[in-house]
Amino acid sequence: MDDDLDHALTAEAARSGRTRSELVRLAVRQSLAHALSENPDPVDALIGSVDIDPIDDIDAAIYLQ
Repeated sequence: MDDDLDHALTAEAARSGRTRSELVRLAVRQSLAHALSENPDPVDALIGSVDIDPIDDIDAAIYLQ
């Protein structure tokens, strides 16, 4: 963090009665609000990750028939 930003953060903390850490967390949360609200489904990341042909007879594949 450069000196100007550090001084501005300290001044805002004193003015607002909040801690520097609280202000940093708030700024990061606001900056990443779009990423936090998306809540991607981890299963979606698996789609297309395997390059195989679909199985017509799932029972045969599972039970080795």
